[in-house]
Amino acid sequence: MVMKKLFLLSGLLMLVSCTVRFEGVPECYNHVDQVFWVVSDLDRTIENYKKLGFDQFSDLGTVLVESGKSDQKSTARLVRANLGGAHVNWIQPMEGNSMFHEFLKDHGDGAMSLVHRFSGEQEMKKELTRLSNLGIDVSEKISISAGTTEMHVVFLNTAQQGKYTLGFVCGEEGMESFNDLQAGNRNNLKLNQYAFAILDPDPVSEFWKTLGLPELEIRVPELGEPKYYGEPADHELIQGWQRHGSIAYEWCIPVKPPIVYEDHIKLHGEGIHHLAFSVEDMDKVLEDYTSRGFVVSMGGTWGEKGKPGSGRYEYIDLEEAGGLTMELLWSYRE
Repeated sequence: MVMKKLFLLSGLLMLVSCTVRFEGVPECYNHVDQVFWVVSDLDRTIENYKKLGFDQFSDLGTVLVESGKSDQKSTARLVRANLGGAHVNWIQPMEGNSMFHEFLKDHGDGAMSLVHRFSGEQEMKKELTRLSNLGIDVSEKISISAGTTEMHVVFLNTAQQGKYTLGFVCGEEGMESFNDLQAGNRNNLKLNQYAFAILDPDPVSEFWKTLGLPELEIRVPELGEPKYYGEPADHELIQGWQRHGSIAYEWCIPVKPPIVYEDHIKLHGEGIHHLAFSVEDMDKVLEDYTSRGFVVSMGGTWGEKGKPGSGRYEYIDLEEAGGLTMELLWSYRE
C-alpha cells in the first residue's frame, strides 16, 4: 500500500526549500522544522502545558517505531504540539527498544533533537555526504508510522560533541500536518530562543564551526536583581550565541551556583535546557502561572531599568512537565 505523506511545515514555511547558501552549508539550518522531545508521562506533560495556556495538540496515539539500522521495532505514544511557534513531537517510549528508550534511560525527560527539513532526498543525501567527510555519520534512521501514514527521520551522531542530536527530514512527508496547529496561546507567548546548558563553550563552538555553522559569540551578561527560587542569588553565567537562523540559539554556561543550568546538567546532562518565549506583560503571566501552582526557579533583569535595551527574564520550573524549563523574556519598549 502506498503510504500517505502529509505536510509538516506551517504557513509560508512550507515554501522555504533547503538550498545551499555559503561554503556548501544548506540554508535550512536557518530554521528548526521540529523538535523531538522524549517524555516518560505524556498525559502529565500535556496536562501541565494546558495549564500554561497551550491547547494546540494533535494526539497520534500509539505509533510504530522502526530502526533502519538494526531492524528493531518498538511502540510509542506520539503527540504533536505548537508551543508559541515551536513545533514539537512529544514521544513516550512504550514496548521494545529504540533510541528514544535509550535517551530516556540516559537523560530522563527532555528534548533530544532539533530537526531540519530538506526540499528533497537528493539535497539531503548531498548534505549527509558532506557531513560524513567531516566525520559526522548517521547514528539512526527511524521510520514512524501510524495506520496508513508514516514519516522518516535521519539522526546524526552529534550529541556527544554538539550536545544535541541533529536530525533531518525531507520533502513533504509526515504523519500529520503541523498546519492545523496554531501558535496562539492564552498569554500570547512567542518563541524567542532554543537554549542549551553546557559546561565548556570552546569545544562546542569549534565543533559546530567545523560543520560550517557559526561559532559561539561569547558574552558575560551583567544581571540585575538575580533570584533563585525566590531568594536573592549571587550566581554568574556565560552566554554563547548563534544567530544564524530565524530563532536564536542561546548556550548557557554556569559559572557560579546556585543556577538552573547547573541543576539541569546534574540531573539530565548537557543538552537542550529550555525554550524561551517573549511576553507582553511579565507580571500578568507570572500571576497566571503561580496561581496554577507553577514555581519561578530563577529570574532577574538586564540593562538599566526603564531604559531602552533593558529587560527582565524569569524561568518556570517544568521538571515535572517534560523536563525542559521555560524562560519568559520581557524587553523594555518606549
